[in-house]
Amino acid sequence: MSKRPLFVLVLEDDTIYSGGDFTNTKWNEIPLNKKIKRIFYSLTNKDCLCLDGYDKYFHMIEATTDLSGKESGKVRIEFAYILGRKEDKITAYKINVKNGNILRTEYDKEDSFICGLNVNGWK
Repeated sequence: MSKRPLFVLVLEDDTIYSGGDFTNTKWNEIPLNKKIKRIFYSLTNKDCLCLDGYDKYFHMIEATTDLSGKESGKVRIEFAYILGRKEDKITAYKINVKNGNILRTEYDKEDSFICGLNVNGWK
């Protein structure tokens, strides 16, 4: 049985794009000439988070690297973020990949967290 992709996109022409995994999400490979209609984001507990109706979407992974000890150099995926933007409001889902907890936060487009994101990540 194959592993579920990290996310599945339904694009504006109803074609499907499947993402990768936490180490290679394939977010930057999403076709730029098609708008995202809907995202199905896989959660670690086998559930799925659906985002629909946003103008733009953003995805990123937060990871840490052990600097010393027996785990030195090991990368640990801590959180995944999936954001949806509708006009000037952004809804962010911060997903703890270890325990599956999700923190939902609303931001204004001028918030320092939002302004610090790489503008090329918005699709």
